[in-house]
Amino acid sequence: MDRVLSSVQIAALLVSASYGIGFLFGSGELALTHGMAGSIYGIATGFGMLALALVAKPLWKSGLSVWDLFGRAYGTQLRGLVAALSLVWMAGVLAAQIHGGVAVARLLGVPDPHGLIVVLGLIYAAAQMSLRIASGVFTGCLLLSGLVLVYALVAADGLALYLGAVPRFVEDLDTFSPTQLGTMSLAVCLLVVTGADYHQFVMSGRTARNAVVGCAMAGLALILIGFLPAAVVMAMQSGGVLADMPDGKQVIPWALSHAVGGLAGGLGAGMLVALSLAALGSGAAILRAMASAMSTTPTGKSRPRLASAAALFIGAALASRDQGIVETMVSVNIIYLASVGVCFAALLADISLTHQRARATMVAGLVVSGCVYAASWLGLLAPQADALSLGAGLAASMGVAVGFGLVAGHQRADVTKSCR
Repeated sequence: MDRVLSSVQIAALLVSASYGIGFLFGSGELALTHGMAGSIYGIATGFGMLALALVAKPLWKSGLSVWDLFGRAYGTQLRGLVAALSLVWMAGVLAAQIHGGVAVARLLGVPDPHGLIVVLGLIYAAAQMSLRIASGVFTGCLLLSGLVLVYALVAADGLALYLGAVPRFVEDLDTFSPTQLGTMSLAVCLLVVTGADYHQFVMSGRTARNAVVGCAMAGLALILIGFLPAAVVMAMQSGGVLADMPDGKQVIPWALSHAVGGLAGGLGAGMLVALSLAALGSGAAILRAMASAMSTTPTGKSRPRLASAAALFIGAALASRDQGIVETMVSVNIIYLASVGVCFAALLADISLTHQRARATMVAGLVVSGCVYAASWLGLLAPQADALSLGAGLAASMGVAVGFGLVAGHQRADVTKSCR
């Protein structure tokens, strides 16, 4: 691994990896109903970065990603399981990009289900492009959207609203239920701490201090950026221009298009095209990562295009569920966290688990949390069962970990008695 990144470079990469369609469109969607508290995803991501700074030094010293840490502690089989479980949260991120792409397609006049088919086809095609070319184009589109977001805030006379965002954010938090707020915040923060996509930048720092400072800088930057989408939406709401907004997922692309559309003819449509490219780019990047994870299987190695198609199908299936953008990501993140959470905590606490005990612990969390998610999707439980999914999954993992240890302890005691 090349350890060449300065603190500023690490911070820039961490921010760029976090600032995407889910962050941008999802925060705007939440702001319609939760006010400034709609910034919760961005703010939780920022605090997750600050938490990552606390573990950045030992992470940098180890030089290992989360699944390599599991592999070293619990064996190669567990390394593969954690890598496979990463598909779970990546599918949620892909679904968010699909949501965003479809929202832009609707604004461009492409009706459902044609918009979904077009978005899926373009994401698949974009994933086959040269990564260097694609990353430059898509990153540029996201940067452009950020600049236009600031312009839209100023044009809507929302600067004072943004400067007073913190007290307003705290005030608006009561629009969420306590369980919804706690589950969402915890899920986002923990995913940042355990996410291998963030770890790669931390471990590439020149020194451990660079890694720690870079994470802290990224956290503060994301907290500052996190209030922007909600501030724009609230400023436009107060001006009455969002009264007929049909779909919350469209509010940010519509706002950005509206902001630049008044400058010159055609700029509004151009902004929508740029946002669609950003959605496609983010979707293509995560699709490549999912296909790479799937390629560890014999079928995936022999048929990489089939692996990409399968990953895209999973993302499309999750996107078909009637959820908000942030809710889609959080619900699926929880399954991953419920699976790896107990074993990851054991690693941090330097608690030794046998390979069999760790595997049983992770599988228990995956099965229970996954079943709760499926039951919620099928209407057997409340639509927002995220707290139950996380709590039940972690409880199952902890129960199996403790129970496995008790059984092993009894077995050792029996062996000792028989030897006597």
